Amino acid sequence: MKLRKQLIMIVIVAMALPLLTTRAATAQNTITLEFWDNQQAQSGLSKNQEAAVKEFEAANPDIKIHVTTVPYQEYRDKLLIAVQGGTPPDVSTVDQIWNSEYAVAKAIIPLDDYIAKSKTVNEKAFFPGAWASATYQGKVWGIPVNVDVWQFSFYNADLLKAAGVNAEDLTTWEGLKAAAPKLTNKDKGQYAVGVFGHRGEDTVVVMDSFIYSNGGDVLKDDGSCALDTPEAMGGLQYLADLLPYAPEGAANAASDDMRKLFLNGSLGIEWWPALEQPTLQGSKLNWGFVNGTAPKGKKPVGTYGGWNLVIYQAAKNKDAAWRFIEWMTDKANNGKVVDLIPANVEAANEFLKANRTDPDKIIEHLNNARPRPLSPVYNQVSAVQQDLAQAIFTGTSVKEAVTKACADINALTQKK
Repeated sequence: MKLRKQLIMIVIVAMALPLLTTRAATAQNTITLEFWDNQQAQSGLSKNQEAAVKEFEAANPDIKIHVTTVPYQEYRDKLLIAVQGGTPPDVSTVDQIWNSEYAVAKAIIPLDDYIAKSKTVNEKAFFPGAWASATYQGKVWGIPVNVDVWQFSFYNADLLKAAGVNAEDLTTWEGLKAAAPKLTNKDKGQYAVGVFGHRGEDTVVVMDSFIYSNGGDVLKDDGSCALDTPEAMGGLQYLADLLPYAPEGAANAASDDMRKLFLNGSLGIEWWPALEQPTLQGSKLNWGFVNGTAPKGKKPVGTYGGWNLVIYQAAKNKDAAWRFIEWMTDKANNGKVVDLIPANVEAANEFLKANRTDPDKIIEHLNNARPRPLSPVYNQVSAVQQDLAQAIFTGTSVKEAVTKACADINALTQKK
């Protein structure tokens, strides 16, 4: 009897061994991918992002995602510290304006070899300006995941009607300048346009859109200053000329200040990206928008904002990181994982049709938009531009302010 029980136990153990071995092997083969992202909510990730991570893990059972989120103000520095300490994540989002800095520092790897073998990731799948934001010195250093454009010109339709202004007139510099005095009544606390120039990146992206729309640039191909060209200076002068039709104190005002004035009905035109729409859709305002503004005969060109996904040089799981990037940016998934606009064009079309007013107009502006200057010293260049706005909006002539700005930018280029 004892012998029979022993034989039964041996058979049970023998049958269980393959299952136990398989489970152990599965556990050993599971990769934990370190993913860092900008904090989108109090809990870290937004609901969309949380759902995306779970869905990716379900589709890729051999990969687990460990997520670290960091508030935007701390994010760049924490990533750089991790890189310097040899402990970066495998994959992370980076603001478009950081991409070339990380590339030059050799913190991230070029993705061209992965792209060449990919069935889903290629240049044509993404908006041109978004793809350009990750391309530096002939190589691709990131894959765009989400985007938006500064600026769309949102308008209060009731104020325009009362002033006898046609919304389409706002698309040209000439039309906007003619409409501005009609929309301004300082005695009633009503202003035409929300000009702002505080020290912030929102000031820079709007400044760039006026420069770009006039055919100008911020930097030349060699990284030196291009702000002293007639086209760039013309854009800056146009902004300065709108100050009499904007709320006082533009040098200390931010885009959020102008947004509040727009929402309470005292501002005719607000400059903002498309992410403004959900708030406006829930408001009582009679609103609309046009795609920026440009000199007559030229097309308005917006400035890109958004995030790219990158893989780190010291990453332990580069191939798994690439699978995650492919999944996040695929047309089937990209619209489900973003809080801005999907960078994948097909995903963006579906997302905008479902969530935004006049999606075709937004797509048009996305296709025309340009990234901010691709420079490893972009943060310092941006700081110079913020100083430039401060000077112009407090009475310094455009010529004098630009002369100083170019001297500062060229000094940065020489140090690089």
